[in-house]
Amino acid sequence: MLFGVIVVALAVHLVVVGLDEADKVASGISAVVALVAVGTPYLLPPPSPGGVPTPEPDRSEDTGAAHATGGGQANTGLQAAGVERPAQIARSGDATADGPGSVANTGVQLRRRA
Repeated sequence: MLFGVIVVALAVHLVVVGLDEADKVASGISAVVALVAVGTPYLLPPPSPGGVPTPEPDRSEDTGAAHATGGGQANTGLQAAGVERPAQIARSGDATADGPGSVANTGVQLRRRA
């Protein structure tokens, strides 16, 4: 929809001002856009060290106790699938698992991606 409006506005502009005047306006706009493109890297903040942005760590604080029985799973910390980003755990609680296949976690638990 927006693209159609832009095309119609451009056609109307060309008809109203004529091709010679439109050419002059386009040249001026192109010069301004080129100057902005050249100056933009100097106006933006510098990249983080190493050139790769560092993601904020996932956080879990003051976690409670996790209890799992009879093959169940309990998690009060962080649980993620194949995430490769930093994680921080503070004041982790106790974990208790009772029975075969039971899992209790109060820290970071990473799973394989499906």
